[in-house]
Parts: sequence; structure tokens; C-alpha cells
Amino acid sequence: MNRLIQNHIDKLFIALVILIFFSSGRNLLVTHYVLGGAGNTALMTLVFILVVMLFLLHLVFSHGSLYIRHSQKKLIIVSACLAGYFFMHEFIFGDSFISAKYAVFLFLIILSLMVRYNAYFVFKVLGYIGGFVSLIIILQQFLLLTINNGDISQFNVVIDGEEWSRANGCDYVAPYGLGLIERCIWGLDVNIYGFKINRSIFFSTEPKYISSLLLVTLASILISKTESLLKFWSILLHLAALIFISSASSILILFISLFLILIRVIGPILYSSVVFLFPIFVLPLLFSLLAQITGIDGFILNRLMSASSDIGEGGLQTLSFFGQAYGACDKSSCDDDGLLSNLIDTYGMIGLVIFWFFLYFLIRPMFKIIRSRNINISTSLGLMILLNTYIVFNLYFFGDIFNMFGLMILLTIILLPEYIEENKTVISSNNVEFIKIN
Repeated sequence: MNRLIQNHIDKLFIALVILIFFSSGRNLLVTHYVLGGAGNTALMTLVFILVVMLFLLHLVFSHGSLYIRHSQKKLIIVSACLAGYFFMHEFIFGDSFISAKYAVFLFLIILSLMVRYNAYFVFKVLGYIGGFVSLIIILQQFLLLTINNGDISQFNVVIDGEEWSRANGCDYVAPYGLGLIERCIWGLDVNIYGFKINRSIFFSTEPKYISSLLLVTLASILISKTESLLKFWSILLHLAALIFISSASSILILFISLFLILIRVIGPILYSSVVFLFPIFVLPLLFSLLAQITGIDGFILNRLMSASSDIGEGGLQTLSFFGQAYGACDKSSCDDDGLLSNLIDTYGMIGLVIFWFFLYFLIRPMFKIIRSRNINISTSLGLMILLNTYIVFNLYFFGDIFNMFGLMILLTIILLPEYIEENKTVISSNNVEFIKIN
């Protein structure tokens, strides 16, 4: 019994460390109050890389060997090529260590693929923690609506918005100490059936960040093997919290993920291609047409135009083989181009092609197991939400190919389908087959 309790404590500790690391870049409790501001966030990345490296080396020494699965051989080769390209880019252009950071994260991915570790328990813990955070968000909104009628003007500023490059006139308040809300002297309120909703951000810098984190924890609870009433309530709490955060991108990710699971038509080749073609040539035009045809205004139009400006006006300004230094374009052209286009402009056509192959081999096992119906719809939906969260937030909005947040998502997308395939047992009962995950 003591050993069992000790094992659960160890698992909980590992899950909490993972949560802190993958959320720290977006968590002001860490970056502002612990590290002392935006200028020191890079320290967390260095600590994360060191801890992950030590953990992987511990697994290597424990197992005594490294091996490569046949199914992951091409992914490892492409990952090594992409890492080499990033190192070359850093050496030639001097990318302020951005390209070198990407190469290091790719090395961590490669090393992770060569060791075995069952981390299935992490999903359950992350899912329940996300449900607890969602409960706090809902409680804060309930108190604001019932006590203050949605008015946050009486609360004192706890963090100056300028410290985190927010727009002039925008600062952070902490109603009831349950999380931050950004208060601006301008801006559109969210009104739902006459109730004024202040967009919750928990302890992140903006709604996109907390919604991206909750999407990961929601996917985790969907992936977890547990079947209980607590899991059901955790899912409901996540959905309610996402409504109070009012992130159109997160709601769109949920609908798209469910749609892709239900139709089971799109595959890894088409998905990998759409990732680059759709936001550059289709989405900006689609957003503009949607706003004109529907005549929407207010908050929805504001969110639509915000997403459109993040993605860019469409097209590519420059095409070259090797690209240029990271951030070499001036601010106006960067804003017009969009974040994804900036990445393409930075690493050129060669970088684009190598990254396309990397993405294709990365998601191929996931699409294979989803389309073969070897897993339930809950796990399939969780995997698809993780993939779309990485694409929409990391690539489109954050413009960061590899980071702490993305590493967990990518490793889950790669390793979980392999784990399920290797540990599934087909059991026949009354001529009906179903899958049991050991």
C-alpha cells in the first residue's frame, strides 16, 4: 500500500512539473511574480530544456540502450535534417538563438522517440487540473455577475499592461484574487443575453493563452482512460470556462476537430498542405467575405478581424531558397504578412519543404489510427484538438514552431498512437469486437 501511494505521489509530481513547464511561458504567476518580468522568460526555457534532458538521459541509462522504431525512422531522419537546417540558419544569419532553440527542441524530440516511458497517467492528472482551473474561472465570473453586475472598474490594477506590451490604456486587475482580467479604457464588452462578460484569462497575458492551455487539458481528459462522473464534469467545466474566456479561435478548434473526426476523409498529406496554403491564400479572404456578407458587428466582428490581422493579409512577399534572419522584415510588413508567412519568409522554400515533411511524418500515425477506428471517438477527438491547437496557436498566432508548450503536444501526437497500437487487445463478445487499452 505504501508503495502504491508513493507511486501515485510520484506521478502527480511529474504531472504538475509538466503542467508548470508547458504553461510557464504564458503563466504570469511564473513569468511575472517568480521570474520578474517578460525579459526573463528565456530562463524558464533553459531550465525546461535542462530538466527534460536530464530526465531523458536518466531513462537512457536506466534502459541501457537506445532504439529506433521502424515506423518512426523517417520522422527521425527528417527531424535531424530540420535540426541541421536550423543550426545552419543560426550560423549563417545569426537568428538571435531562435533557430538554435528550435534545433535543440528537435533533438529532444528525437531523443524522446528513442526511449520508452509510459506517461498515460499524465493525461488524467492534467485533465483534472484543467477542470479545477475551469471551476475557478466560472466562480470568478459568477461573483462578478452577481455582486458587481460585471463591472470591474472598482478593482485596483495589479500588473501594468505596458510591462507585457499590451495596448495603451490596458492593465490587469485580479477580481477576488481568482485570476487576472485585462481592463482597457476602450474595447468591446461581451454581452450574452444581457449579461456583461469580462473575458477571463486566469493568470495569463491574454485570452488566447489561457484558452490554448485549457484546450490541452480538455484534450488530456478526453484521452485519459478513466470513465467516471468526475471526468464528465471536468469536460463540462472546460466547455463553460471556454465560453467565459470567449476565444473564438478555441471554439473554432473544437468544431473543426469534431468535424474532421466525424468525416474521416482528410489525411496527413492533405492536412499538412492545408496548414500552409489555407491561412496564406484562403482565410484572410474568407474572413473579409464573411464580415461583408453576414453584416456582423460588435464583439464577433472584432474577434474575426483580430484573427485575420494575426494570420495576415495573404500571399507571400518574398520567396527565396534559404530565407533571411529571423525578424528581419520591418514591423509593418511583418504585420501585413502574418505570423506563418513570416516563418516561411525566414526559412525560405527549403525550410518550408523540410518542415512539411516533418509535419507529415509526425501526424501520419495519428491519422492512421483515427481512420482505422482502432480507438474510441473521445481519444480521437482529444488527439485532433491537440493537433489543431498546435497549428492554430503555435504556428498561426504565436509564430513559434517549437517551444515548451508545443513539445508536449507534438510528443503526444507521435507517441500515443504508437502506444495504443502496441498495447491494444481485441476482445470478441457475441461477435462484436471492441478495443481494450491495457
